[in-house]
Amino acid sequence: MSANSSKPLDTVYANSAREMRQLQKQIQQLEDTVLTILERRSPPTSAEIRELQDFDLISQTLGGMSTFFDTLREQVGTEDCTDIDLATDSITLQLLRDRLRERHELFEL
Repeated sequence: MSANSSKPLDTVYANSAREMRQLQKQIQQLEDTVLTILERRSPPTSAEIRELQDFDLISQTLGGMSTFFDTLREQVGTEDCTDIDLATDSITLQLLRDRLRERHELFEL
């Protein structure tokens, strides 16, 4: 385990909560877009179609977060119980992996 990969649990919780808040914002934006399309009763514009593609990103992010939590759960009771690098190794979204690993230059606090 590298010295930089182990984080205190409050950091793990804070990073996870930040990701959940971001997902919540994205879902709210998508909900507003879908409501606008339905109320207007016309096909979505090209900009709205691009916004709706965020459903895929949200799905991938949720899958990555599930993998992250499953791996952390497997670490419980071991000396690697907060090894973030290990817990994020199988996350396929690079930006999510970097945010969870706290690479601050890639996200705004």
